[in-house]
Amino acid sequence: MSLRVGDWTVNLNEGSSPRELVLEASTRCDLQCIHCFRNAVEDFKPSDMGLEDYKKIVDNALKSGVKRLVLTGWGEPTANPHVLDMIGYAKSRGLAVALNTNGARLAEIAEDLVKMSVDELYVSVDAVDVELYEEIRRLGSLSAVSRGLELLFEHKRRAHSGKPVVKAIFTITKLNLSDLPRLLDYAVETNIVEVYLSLYIHHIGGAEGIDCLGDEKCISDLKERLEDIAVKAIDLPVRVWAPNTSSYTSRECPFAANKALFVRVDGKVAPCTYMAYSWVTDIRGVKRRIKEHVIGDALREDLLAVWRRNAEMYFKLCFNYMPSCVDCKLVNWCSYTLSSEADCWGNRPNCAHCPYHYKLSYCPI
Repeated sequence: MSLRVGDWTVNLNEGSSPRELVLEASTRCDLQCIHCFRNAVEDFKPSDMGLEDYKKIVDNALKSGVKRLVLTGWGEPTANPHVLDMIGYAKSRGLAVALNTNGARLAEIAEDLVKMSVDELYVSVDAVDVELYEEIRRLGSLSAVSRGLELLFEHKRRAHSGKPVVKAIFTITKLNLSDLPRLLDYAVETNIVEVYLSLYIHHIGGAEGIDCLGDEKCISDLKERLEDIAVKAIDLPVRVWAPNTSSYTSRECPFAANKALFVRVDGKVAPCTYMAYSWVTDIRGVKRRIKEHVIGDALREDLLAVWRRNAEMYFKLCFNYMPSCVDCKLVNWCSYTLSSEADCWGNRPNCAHCPYHYKLSYCPI
């Protein structure tokens, strides 16, 4: 496949194929987090992916060259009653498996995750203070998460296993900024080896008044805390991923960089999690309508065909062949940046204002 870029003709490598598959096992969730972007989708329907459909998609992924499976999405994967069967099937087929969870069921499934040698476990921990955690993650319990992490470590120790490698995602808001200094200590206590600090992206339906990204003082305070964390982390067995708070020159699409596709609970394929559904974000006062962008169907066509059919889009993402909407001087007036349909260079969809592209937030992949 050849692409025309100005005076250049670029050929897609004949061996090019997707390397990772991010799969949505469920759109249901047992928590009601105040910052959850599920609240932004109109007529959002809670549902689970059936086990047979799941197996069909995994087989499709393997045939298409996929090596790693990430269970995450717009719902809680462990809400699917077949989640352990799903993990077991993927592992039996030789895939590396990562599970992204709120940790509510971790104590219940910890032993199984160790027995199946799940490769990575991402747990959302948005506060170390028990009361604050419950304020942010409504219906959740930090004690339950901590207990699950404790049991997981005990099962790993008994099995003499290093898997799963445990990582934490901390979504930063004005509410929990003061909890950041205690986070590394909690990580050490619970045997978390990596911490991803991710700025909350405000959206229609999200809690008002908690957005740090749009508040200069909050960002200034965050920078100071990040410096302290960086110094502290040097002497601790914990790696830290910090969000971008100033520069917009370095951009990278996590999905394109990892050669990944996103498959929704209904089997439809999207280029990433961000564009899997229609919703409205509000980044620094600019409301943007994100329109779902479906590029294929994992239940009815080869994922390899989907990947190659969208080569032009992935070229744009890999080489940043697009404008930079977030720091454009016309960001508050330009109509292109108000939606994801197209940018001012004619690219479709418009990825030039994606917060994950600018590393403002951590893309769970």
